[in-house]
Amino acid sequence: MAASAPSSPAGNVLSVMFLTACTLGGLLLLELGIWHELRPYALALWQLQHLPERHIGDDFSGPAVLHGHLETTAARHAPSGTPSVLYYAWVEDHYRSGRSTSVRVLCNLGEDEDLTFRQGRRTMPFELFHHEEPIELLKRDGYLDSLRMQPKVAIDLGPVVSQKPVPQELYQRCISLTARGALHYKEARLQPGEPVTIIACQQAGVLRSCPGTSPVAGVLAKSSTVRLRQAFAQTPLNWLRGGTVLLALALGYLLSVLYKLSGGDK
Repeated sequence: MAASAPSSPAGNVLSVMFLTACTLGGLLLLELGIWHELRPYALALWQLQHLPERHIGDDFSGPAVLHGHLETTAARHAPSGTPSVLYYAWVEDHYRSGRSTSVRVLCNLGEDEDLTFRQGRRTMPFELFHHEEPIELLKRDGYLDSLRMQPKVAIDLGPVVSQKPVPQELYQRCISLTARGALHYKEARLQPGEPVTIIACQQAGVLRSCPGTSPVAGVLAKSSTVRLRQAFAQTPLNWLRGGTVLLALALGYLLSVLYKLSGGDK
């Protein structure tokens, strides 16, 4: 069997030049991404951290932090039977797909209407997400879980409660709960009297979501916003991690080619 012909010096030089150009291009794209994505997001996070704290009765229109409680006009219970001011519930179907386990959501339920914000004896209508604003619920608190600050209103009602079996009420309220595997009921809720921190704007005496020029559209968090701020920070970091991994692979491949060309593999 004939030995393969050695590569020509000109071809080796072209390969190195091409890989070097790809690496430099990757560095440039990473720098542009940091400038256009990471920098404005870091600025928005700084603004979020330094928003002023306000109270009912204060004259403000821009985004502000308020601490208090939420109330509802009528008694409300989550499907699990727990008294709740508001709740979001869903049913997941965990089933085997090949060698892995897949998860699909079969049904979503929630009640978050007719809310009032209270600070001491003072109250104020709460309509943070009642005018067709999109919302996003923080369902997990994993290291890489992220939320965007705009344009959705971010909600954190604490760790999600999971239980089996599925409450019987769900079989009447959901269209279909046909399972391929095991059904899991998940619920996030705010119970009466639990403290909340909100970030909102004031419009005509009502707590509303904020415009796109605000660092966030709005926030509703049980107790504090720590978990949400951590999820906000993960959004640009996840993008940066992806770009760094790709750049590291390109540099590693370039170094391996240079090593072979230098005769290091002999």
